[in-house]
Amino acid sequence: MLLIRSPSIIVALIFSIFSISLTILTVNIGYNHPQHQIQFLIILPPINSILLFLFSLIWIERRFRLSYMPFICIIILLLSCLTLTIISYLLLSSSIILYLNFIFYLLITILLFLIILIIIISYFSDSLYTRRYRHMISIKQPNNHQLSISNDIYQFDKFILKSNENEFFLFVSKLSNQYIDYDINNFTNSLNQININVVLTLNATNKLSYMNMINNKNSNIDLYSIYLKRTNIEHIIYPIHDHGIPKSISDYMQFLYTIIITFNHNHLFINYMGGMERIGMTIVCFELLYDYIMNENEQKNEQKFIERFYHYPFLLKNSCRVCQSISNVRKIRPISIHNPLQILYVHEFYARLKSASYMERIKNIINCNNKNVTNYFLELHGAIDI
Repeated sequence: MLLIRSPSIIVALIFSIFSISLTILTVNIGYNHPQHQIQFLIILPPINSILLFLFSLIWIERRFRLSYMPFICIIILLLSCLTLTIISYLLLSSSIILYLNFIFYLLITILLFLIILIIIISYFSDSLYTRRYRHMISIKQPNNHQLSISNDIYQFDKFILKSNENEFFLFVSKLSNQYIDYDINNFTNSLNQININVVLTLNATNKLSYMNMINNKNSNIDLYSIYLKRTNIEHIIYPIHDHGIPKSISDYMQFLYTIIITFNHNHLFINYMGGMERIGMTIVCFELLYDYIMNENEQKNEQKFIERFYHYPFLLKNSCRVCQSISNVRKIRPISIHNPLQILYVHEFYARLKSASYMERIKNIINCNNKNVTNYFLELHGAIDI
């Protein structure tokens, strides 16, 4: 049941309980108080609770590209709680209940302000750290970031996902293709050397590939995909906005689930042109889902109490499975997954893994899709025989 598993829903539930309780206690004061401003203490809290509760249910299942909506929601709640704090402070002498209102909304205002501050600092510090990392690597490359076609060696970071006796290997380039131009022939040769026959790209098809193909460094993803398929490499595209999250957590989970159970080959290369954080988010989700699929004990294990709450910026790798996975990724790629929004998304991803009803629905959708595909090919094959 997501109501007691999802960090977003739990926070919204706790906020709603305290906020509505204070509203009930304030109602009698509002009727007898001469100041009309006190009516805000009765009207705004239920609206805030409804907004926060509904938003916690839909923000990761949205069907439109608005990754900044959670940030806008926090700002709206900050302004509303600040208003309630000011009103409570002005009317403190009226009742002790208003003292409770003042303390509660002051704490919420400070908390929301700190969250916004952390998001802003994290975003800019991550951008600066990423630029520095790219610069440190790129200055080692000859000819002003242009690699020699004859001596180019494509460098990878390797992630090993282990569950019982099963292993799944994820490979990621050390630097985005946006900053160093790799020759497509050397790239495919490097993939063949590590037995890669499936490439996952996290960019939209209208983005540039920055891969040098027939002296054309600005070819798009479609041309890049065609070239990979000519070399017998399967190319999968799942677009995720830079510094953002997938549009729908259910679609994203179905996508990763299908990759793990469908492809017999346990080597996957994850490609990207631009931001590095979505790589870290995807690898963490891969690890959590792979462990869930391959390990029956993981499916039976209950979600820990600490795992039901979002505890950024603390990394509790000894008591939280999500933090442990994030730590594993950062050991290999230190710049990966520092964005608070993406970390919260991973916590929500794990919460749904621990919901038996949710995962049963995901499995049913995947089985239904596979059945439809099978029926389609059977019908097509019958038409060809005729």
